Amino acid sequence: MKGSSYDPTLKPRKKRRKDKEKIKKMQEKLFDWRPDKLRGERAKHERIVIIKNLFDPSIFDNDVGLILEYQQDIRDECIKCGDVRKVTIYDRHPEGVAQVIFKEAEAADACVQLLNNRWFGQRRISAETWDGKTKYKIIETEEEKEARLKKWEKFLKDSEKSQEDAEEMGSDQNDRGGGEGGEATAGSDSDETRSSAGSHDETDDED
Repeated sequence: MKGSSYDPTLKPRKKRRKDKEKIKKMQEKLFDWRPDKLRGERAKHERIVIIKNLFDPSIFDNDVGLILEYQQDIRDECIKCGDVRKVTIYDRHPEGVAQVIFKEAEAADACVQLLNNRWFGQRRISAETWDGKTKYKIIETEEEKEARLKKWEKFLKDSEKSQEDAEEMGSDQNDRGGGEGGEATAGSDSDETRSSAGSHDETDDED
């Protein structure tokens, strides 16, 4: 009522509840104080290296298994610089992009020095620290996604068939008394196939 004194007890309950929540959040923020980034500490994105001009995406149209070969080749090179956490091949990117995540930023620095302007096959590649913003994953249409999955299914089936053929060959050699060598070879191929297939999942999940 106009002219009457203000009585805080008449304050709407909803307003009072909001005020209490606001005060509670301020208290939590105060008690949950953490120091800012330590002086000299590197940003997380500085652990990531972007490699370009590594391949022409069309090479994967007929042989998706090449993705795994590129992935392994890049890992073998980058591990010289430090602990590699993940290698991603953006097989549909027109610039032929690969992303390498290191455990430490210093290892990423060394990788840039090692690979930038270096020849890889018949292509001169570039290597730089990720800017922390640019996204390289190409969005697929449903048709493109279905076609890609069919290629991977064919690749995995062919790999399994090669493994079975190798095991049969090892069994035949055992029957002839020379089985140890063939059996070891078959086991080696089997492990490599499983490892490669697993790394494909990494490629799809990244971003």
